[in-house]
Amino acid sequence: MKIETQKPNIVRIAYHQEKGDPGYGSCLWAYFDFDLDRYMLNIQSDAGNAAYRWYETPATESFLHLMARIDDDYLINKLFKSEKVDVSSTVAEVREWLGIGEREDLRDDYLTQYEREEREEALEELEGLLEDVSESYVAVQKVLDDWNCDHGFDLDCVYENVMTDFTGWQKKIVQIFRDHIQPEIIRVEKEAAPHGQEG
Repeated sequence: MKIETQKPNIVRIAYHQEKGDPGYGSCLWAYFDFDLDRYMLNIQSDAGNAAYRWYETPATESFLHLMARIDDDYLINKLFKSEKVDVSSTVAEVREWLGIGEREDLRDDYLTQYEREEREEALEELEGLLEDVSESYVAVQKVLDDWNCDHGFDLDCVYENVMTDFTGWQKKIVQIFRDHIQPEIIRVEKEAAPHGQEG
């Protein structure tokens, strides 16, 4: 075992909401720590925590320059795994695989009116079941498998039709980064750059 004390080269940008700010209470405080040598972003906040480490490229681009140019989708996919089950999108996807959706390549034109109605009723039941467990991806997979077996639809790997989204706090962290932290990164980077140079 090896233990060592490190003193990283970090820039911290602090965020604090004040009464009267739009969305007050959604994230009262957050610290965004940028390790300039290790290309690591560490976020602590009252909404949740996140961290990610990028490949170091000091010869071609500084870490702050990288952080100044990234977009929301890139950042959220680096920091988080989408884990909140999107029930309506999941039901819509299963509807397609049952042959009663909008996609022509999956539509089953040979279903009788009774079979279509039976499948719509089963989907209503599924939506209710999923709403009860939507916070747990594993529970949703089990509900889908059980529902598939109970109705005899024989959908292969029905759990692969689970559609997920990022949670509200994950989206909030990325929104704070975009609206408040990135402009500050750009300002800090410009101040630190030699005259007329950036990145």
